[in-house]
Amino acid sequence: MPNFLIADDTPRKMDYLLSLLKKTSWKGKILTADTCEGAIELINKHKIDAAFVDYYIPSTYGPSIIRHLKKSNPAARIALVSSASNALNTAEARIAGAEATISMSEDIFATEKTLLELLNKWKS
Repeated sequence: MPNFLIADDTPRKMDYLLSLLKKTSWKGKILTADTCEGAIELINKHKIDAAFVDYYIPSTYGPSIIRHLKKSNPAARIALVSSASNALNTAEARIAGAEATISMSEDIFATEKTLLELLNKWKS
């Protein structure tokens, strides 16, 4: 059964991302963390197949979580999903191993469409 990690410290965004996973009928376990340490602990305990990671998360930045996940599971599908979107954050996430970066500061309907398309692509 595939495991999906959401690493984000904003409860409202976490709930939103969880609801999107339910819309796609994710057929696996969903793990959540609101700190870098919590995310690293989950990565160390579980095989993570896919993840949404925020850029600004307590105690460090999202790319350190992405790097750790890619080292632990090179095949993991990872997207940086953050309202802190700029070229530097995007580049840092890509270098760490994220295959997608999605801005939550854009139009919510466009963002939802993009996230759902990405999730459907990951399922196939």
